[in-house]
Amino acid sequence: MDLAREKLLAEILISASRDGMIDAAHDLSDGGLVQALVESCLKGGRGARIVVPDDLDPFVLLFSESAGRAIVAVPRSEELRFTDMCGARGLPATRIGVIDGDTLDVQGHFTIPLDEIRAAHEATVPGLFA
Repeated sequence: MDLAREKLLAEILISASRDGMIDAAHDLSDGGLVQALVESCLKGGRGARIVVPDDLDPFVLLFSESAGRAIVAVPRSEELRFTDMCGARGLPATRIGVIDGDTLDVQGHFTIPLDEIRAAHEATVPGLFA
């Protein structure tokens, strides 16, 4: 764990939130990116389209539980300001997709309707104890 990087990430998220540059943020520590996307899509009631960069392994991108990372929803009008702030402070930021539609779409890999995700998410624990 890199405590300096964790602190930098927290400072950036606090500043960006205070300055109206982000709509939402979610850490990637438990379940990785795919879990954060599922939780965020279900909570917000909107889907997402994600592109896996060519230089990344999709499995690593989606399931890595490394610390010091977050997914952030940035309005298009604030994208440049947010990436400039991250760059000026030495924290990498990569645009991987958009909030859109009613599916979770990892382009070229899978598409799952939010209704299907919600049904699986809400039925798991009751199904275990039925």
